[in-house]
Amino acid sequence: MTLDIAPLLKLRRQPERMLSRLEKACYATVRNALDLSMFDVPRGDRTPDYDENGNEVAAKRHERPLSETGFLDGPEYHMDRRLSVTWVAGYAHHAAGAIHEGVHWDRDTVNPEPHFLKKAFRRSRTIGRKGVKKAVEQALKELFPQT
Repeated sequence: MTLDIAPLLKLRRQPERMLSRLEKACYATVRNALDLSMFDVPRGDRTPDYDENGNEVAAKRHERPLSETGFLDGPEYHMDRRLSVTWVAGYAHHAAGAIHEGVHWDRDTVNPEPHFLKKAFRRSRTIGRKGVKKAVEQALKELFPQT
């Protein structure tokens, strides 16, 4: 059996075409995961911080709630030997890391939902796999048309 490596070399010389297709599939997956995570984000009943005189601290009073700080960042292309594209989703809030671990504003929650982003991404995995499969198939059809 012989292997024709010419198509593989052609694909390797044009990584941007394939990665641009994968970028759209990755974006859809991350967007879906962020949307799903919004349902698990703790909301409301924030205990305000007070100064030594018993007045509510102004900086905390005007801070945006965690649920309003969701963000998407990308795409980031990795053009090294492995060739990949990355999108990132998260929350830009001082308490986001603690909440990911099931802690709400520096106190343990009752029956916390640990890793709510992880849970959302787990639910989005199927969408991501289908999107990547479709993107790869379309790109390969364009690069190597059937004759």
